[in-house]
Amino acid sequence: MSLRFRHVVLIGALVSTVACSQTSSPTAASVVSRNPITQFSKGGGGGGGGTVRETLSGPPINGVTPSGLATADQSQFSSGGSTILTVQVSNVNLPDGTVLGVTLDFTPVGSIVLSGGRGSTQKNLGHFAVSNDDVRVNNGNTQILIGGFFR
Repeated sequence: MSLRFRHVVLIGALVSTVACSQTSSPTAASVVSRNPITQFSKGGGGGGGGTVRETLSGPPINGVTPSGLATADQSQFSSGGSTILTVQVSNVNLPDGTVLGVTLDFTPVGSIVLSGGRGSTQKNLGHFAVSNDDVRVNNGNTQILIGGFFR
C-alpha cells in the first residue's frame, strides 16, 4: 500500500469517527450541562437573560380599573446570579393599608401594602429564570390583577 493511500485511509477514518461522535444523540445530562438556563426555566420563552416584563390587568374595583407591572431582572442569571422580581400596582381602589398578596404561578412571593391606591414589592427569586410564568395580585381570595405571562 502506498504512503499516500495510507494517509487518505487514516484521514477518512478520523473524519468518520469525529462525525459519528457529533451526531449521536446527547444524554439529558449533557444537554443540561451545556445549557444551564434550560435547567431552571419552565417551558418555552427565553428565560435567563436581560429584563422581561408582564403587564398586569384586572376588572374595575368600585368603578376604577387597576393596573400593574411585573418586572423580572434576569441580567445576573447567566453568571450564576439571582433573578429579582418587582411588582408594582396602581389605581387599586381599596383603602390605604390593604394588604395584597402576590403570587408567581400560584406560589406566594410577597405582599403589597396599598397607599393611595399604589404599592410595590420586590422578591429575590434565587437562580430561577421566569418563562411562561404568570404573576397574580390578590385581595384575600379575590384575584384583582393578573399578567399575561413573561415572554
